[in-house]
This record gives sequence, C-alpha cells and structure tokens, in this order.
Amino acid sequence: MLMSVQNTPTAAGATQVPETTGGVYASLFEKINLHPVDALDDIDAWQDSQRLADASADERVTAAVRVFLERLKQSGQQVEKLDKTLLDHHIAELDRQISRQLDTVMHHPEFQQVESLWRGLKHLVDRTDYRQNVRTEILDIAKEDLRQDFEDAPEIIQSGLYWHTYTAEYDTPGGEPVGAVISSYEFDASAQDMALLRNISKVSAAAHMPFIGAVGPKFFLKDSMEEVAAIKDIGNYFDRAEYIKWKSFRDTDDDRALLY
Repeated sequence: MLMSVQNTPTAAGATQVPETTGGVYASLFEKINLHPVDALDDIDAWQDSQRLADASADERVTAAVRVFLERLKQSGQQVEKLDKTLLDHHIAELDRQISRQLDTVMHHPEFQQVESLWRGLKHLVDRTDYRQNVRTEILDIAKEDLRQDFEDAPEIIQSGLYWHTYTAEYDTPGGEPVGAVISSYEFDASAQDMALLRNISKVSAAAHMPFIGAVGPKFFLKDSMEEVAAIKDIGNYFDRAEYIKWKSFRDTDDDRALLY
C-alpha cells in the first residue's frame, strides 16, 4: 500500500495528518477494500484474546490503524507518505519496547525463581519412567506457610503435611503411599529452619518417605555460592556456635529421613 499524505507542522513540532473526503481512515481503508468502524472500544480492551478473536476484520484493522496514526502523532516526525517502510519502522520500535520490558521481567530475581521451579519440575518429569507405576503430584505451599501450619497445629499429627502424606495415603486402605517429597526450599542453620526440619523429619519418618531439600549460601552464613566455594576448611567450619542446633539435629534418628 502506498499513499501520499502531506503533513502540516503545528506548534511544538507536532505532526498533523490532513483528512481527505471521508477522513484518513476512509481513505486508507478504501485501498484494502475494508470499511472503518465509527465506534471502537478503548484500545486496552484489545489485550483480551477473546475480544480480539470475536472482532471483525474491519474492527481489527481500524484498531491497528488507530495505533499507527497515534504513533505518528506522538513521534512528531515529518511524514511525506504512508508506506510499508514507515509502518515497518514503527513496528520495529514497538518490538524494541516490548523486548526491553520482557528483558526487565525475565531478569527480575522473583521471575527467575519461579522459572527455576518450573524448569526443575520439567527436568524431573522428563526423567521419570511413568511406566513403572509412578505418579508425580504437586503440593503448592510456600516454606513460610508450611512453617505456620506446623506452628498452628497442636500436634504433629494434626498438621496439613501429616494429613496429606500419612493419614490420607499411608494410613488409609487403598491409599497410595508417597515415595518421596522433593521440595524447592532452601534451608539455613537458623533456629526457625531447624525447628521446621525437625517437624518435617517426624512426618517423613512416620510416612516412610524421604524428604529432599537444599541448603543455600545462607546456611554457610554467606551471600553467594562463590563465597561458599572460597571457604578454606569446610570441616572445621561447622564447629562454629551457629551450627550447634544443626549438629544436634543431625544426631537424631529422624534426621535419616532427610536428604539435602
């Protein structure tokens, strides 16, 4: 499509696109055998995929042309003709804006943490032989919520984890005992985490299911794994006072149900 349009600069460098008979929309649509829509929803409504799917070709093109002309108006550039080159330029600029926004989102620590969880789950599922009577279930519970559940329960046997893994499965005729629990949690040597591990270990021992967790840099009182790797004598490192509760927990029988 090629159409000559003479722009008349106005105040502050703004660009005015003069209308021909029937308006700019009508002139543009005439070249592609479509008819512009007089009334159109707010442009934000087109983010709804269902709204987009239900719209007619006239509505979709009207919305697209509106965005294009708004881009021209905002740019303040001198436009001598509307052609594919100009359109491609603004499409490329929109692509760059979207790419920058996506880049910001994808490099955000919280997004990367969620991405890591799903990639880890996919890695596990892809390497599981489901022909061997194996089933994978997901229990969506944050570490802090699990901690709170144990704190709210008068006894371990009244906790949610105990009910899901022991009462509803292991201790129920026809139930399917849980073979293992693989968590996405990172534990440190704090008193809170040691208390949580003790409670988890009691449930794991009762249901005869190993619990697999992980320790992060905070467990070693560091901020990154690079700092952990720089520890000279890791054996004597755990003789610190900060690891008294952890070493005490390691000496209990229930600790055998945990892997980290």
